[in-house]
Amino acid sequence: MKLSYPVSAPDSQAKVQAFCGEYEAAFEWLAEHGYAGVEILVRDPAALSVERLDGLLERWGLSVSAIGTSPMQVQDHLFLLHPEEGNRREAMARCRELVRLGEYYRAPVLIGKYRGQLADLPGCREADLDRVFREICGFASAGNVRVLMEPQNPDNINNLNTIGQALAFIRRLGLDNLGIQADIYHMGITEESVADSLKAAGDLVGFVHMADSGRMVPGLGELPIRRILQALEEMGYEGYLSMEIRQWPDSRRASALSALTLKYLHDYQ
Repeated sequence: MKLSYPVSAPDSQAKVQAFCGEYEAAFEWLAEHGYAGVEILVRDPAALSVERLDGLLERWGLSVSAIGTSPMQVQDHLFLLHPEEGNRREAMARCRELVRLGEYYRAPVLIGKYRGQLADLPGCREADLDRVFREICGFASAGNVRVLMEPQNPDNINNLNTIGQALAFIRRLGLDNLGIQADIYHMGITEESVADSLKAAGDLVGFVHMADSGRMVPGLGELPIRRILQALEEMGYEGYLSMEIRQWPDSRRASALSALTLKYLHDYQ
């Protein structure tokens, strides 16, 4: 079981479910509390110092587990589907830079709400959603980068809400490097059985966001976290479990408790 925690890049001022601020204190804390990876949430790829990030990763023995997009949408309101062409163009340009980061770190690029909302407007139709993923995956394939799309519940986004819808979308597009980022919180809302849906997705699951109901620490809510961990083992998932939880009472205590509860639920089945 490889644990990861999201860390927002220092240039981001967005309030996201992650360690925010400077990297160093977050990396030290996570390394000391059983984490092997950090999910880097990027706002502006041009502002990210790879040299500085590399030094801190090496110092604390951590790897980049994934490249995330949430500060781009939360702070800069950028979306791949958007009625304004300039917004779409900037969103795609930054996504291409994220793919380059993914190639460098050998990490997947995650696309959740950043894909945007479907609407009967230019740049927001189903054909545009297909085109966006074909373009990103085509660019990413040259660097052997996997693009992972996150199904989210309908309160967040109006497309690709369930694992079943995601599977149908991926099969229709036929893109070898397009997979699924499974978010346990969202799946608790959209799926009849989280465990069964994970197993149905199989090796298309390339990354897991772990959280309990209400974005609580895993094991403190209503979801069957132990059964979900068993399902991931049964399907041969060897990737990261990255916490996307409420930062309560703060990121340090939320991350430490998450590592403890997951280890307990995993080791004492």
